[in-house]
Amino acid sequence: MTQSTEPKASPAEAAVKGRGKTKEGNRKELQRQIDENLRRVYEEALVQEIPDRFAQLLDQLRQKGPGV
Repeated sequence: MTQSTEPKASPAEAAVKGRGKTKEGNRKELQRQIDENLRRVYEEALVQEIPDRFAQLLDQLRQKGPGV
């Protein structure tokens, strides 16, 4: 078994490398992957609970009323 001396490509680079795409096609694929990953992270953040300290601060603001 021989080892390659070439540096490993990032997952995004590996996904588009060698597909015969133009530079514009590569950019679009990378942008699509970035968009997909950002959406995934955002969706995960939406389902997380609010930290206790933040919830306490919100409760304090609600108790003071709408004019604060």
